[in-house]
Amino acid sequence: MSCQSKSCLSCYAEDIAIYSKSLTQDVTDTLLGWIRDGKYPPGSQLPSVPELVRQLEVSRTVVREALQSLVGMNLIEMRPGLGCFVKSIPSDLVVNADVLASLLGMEAIVEVVEARRVIESAVAAMAATTATEEDFEEMEEILRKIERLASRNQPMYEVTPQFHVAVARATHNKVLEKIVSSFNLLMASGGALIERENVGYQYRLDEYLSHRRLYEALRSRDPERASHEMRDHVSVTLEQLDSVSKKKR
Repeated sequence: MSCQSKSCLSCYAEDIAIYSKSLTQDVTDTLLGWIRDGKYPPGSQLPSVPELVRQLEVSRTVVREALQSLVGMNLIEMRPGLGCFVKSIPSDLVVNADVLASLLGMEAIVEVVEARRVIESAVAAMAATTATEEDFEEMEEILRKIERLASRNQPMYEVTPQFHVAVARATHNKVLEKIVSSFNLLMASGGALIERENVGYQYRLDEYLSHRRLYEALRSRDPERASHEMRDHVSVTLEQLDSVSKKKR
């Protein structure tokens, strides 16, 4: 009887811990939503702990844990005696996939990738006819980097976006190059999310081979083939992000 009682107490404590963790995540998500939506822009002060307790109807412990989580993300700073203030987000922070996903939301990331599929398909078709030998040499150099990372089973999400920018540069259209370049950090963050869920040599080898097929399609000077290959390539990314999103639910 005593053993069963201890077991029940243990289960009860575990349930309480899970519930508390869930509440903390809910409060963290709420605060992230406020920051993401601009309710509290950089430099502004978040409500005090007592005010958050009142608004969100949770304990002080839950509020403090949620605030510490935002401190860990480098999104807010605590000033002793003053309160919590929203920080300006440095550009290098968005390469942190978790922070980016929290700030933008998975739906927004997916929408950007859908836009990429449309834009980069057209970019690839154009690049197939405008790329010079120097452009192809740049792509080949990036491909060699991707291949080396794949062979060593090392993360490649910071390198693969460079290939897409090189393709856009090969159009010799500055506007298109800037548009694709603007996706760079987001592509890296999306890749980080996907790689974390698909850690392994096979995934990275497939990524290399997919970029190799893109290169060969561009080299063929066939706009339709290049466009189709790019569309398929980005579609795979969409499928992978959908899989990551389902795992997070």
